[in-house]
Amino acid sequence: MRVQGARKNPNLTQVSEPAVAVSVNENQSKSKIHNVFIVDASGSMSGSKYTNAIAGLNELLVSIANDTDSENTVTIVEFEGHNISRRLDVATKIPKTYKGMGTDGMTPLNQAVGETLEYIVGVRQSKFNVADKILVNIFTDGGENSSNGKYREPNVLGLYIKELEEQGVTVTFIGTKQEVAYAIQSLHMDISNTLVHNNTAADVKRSFDTTVLARQMYSKSVSRGEEVKTAFYTKTVN
Repeated sequence: MRVQGARKNPNLTQVSEPAVAVSVNENQSKSKIHNVFIVDASGSMSGSKYTNAIAGLNELLVSIANDTDSENTVTIVEFEGHNISRRLDVATKIPKTYKGMGTDGMTPLNQAVGETLEYIVGVRQSKFNVADKILVNIFTDGGENSSNGKYREPNVLGLYIKELEEQGVTVTFIGTKQEVAYAIQSLHMDISNTLVHNNTAADVKRSFDTTVLARQMYSKSVSRGEEVKTAFYTKTVN
């Protein structure tokens, strides 16, 4: 289902996707990671940038399905000016392939991030274990320009992100140089959790390839009980 008009209805929507079972871990002490992908589907993403972003998401899904260090769930949210859509909803089964919803409209970045964070933290509390880790990967090719509600103010979202960092939530960000600066300065994200792309299709692909490797390192760190609030990208890039 898709709900049009995110400005009028801030509730995220769910679309079911075909899925295959993730291998079951017999060791009950294995760590659980809730992987959340928040992807810009605004009009400026149309064409090869969006195609490569969805291809990158599929690479991430394959990597997560093959993760032997942690148990995983996956949530995928796409956003544009008319629609913030939860396309995959805390799935314990990883789809073989994921098809995006397409591009349109403006960029309610803050609203999409804030509402998704609220949702996933609530699901963790009600259905899982509050000790589970939450890894949020945000991808955008442009700036915030159409959010509504309390997260329209970047400082509100930034303070919420800092609060969640103390609750086992790691928020990472891929964007242009300008948008990464916004994430660091206005949303209070740690620079080591950010990655710059140059807004070309080829560099979008490169950024997702880097994220696949970074996520693998993150999962290993979680399984070892290491601190994972920061250094998501620097552990792989440096």
